[in-house]
Amino acid sequence: MEEKEKKNSERDEKKEEERKKREAEIDQELEQTFPASDPPSFTMPGND
Repeated sequence: MEEKEKKNSERDEKKEEERKKREAEIDQELEQTFPASDPPSFTMPGND
């Protein structure tokens, strides 16, 4: 059971790292477009 919990924890940490990376990419794109009205070029699939 401990091994399963460890894998879940590692998976959650990886997901959190990926989320932070995406957030940083979005922030960077927004900084490059501000204050223009152009939307950021970085978009996530499925958010149409």
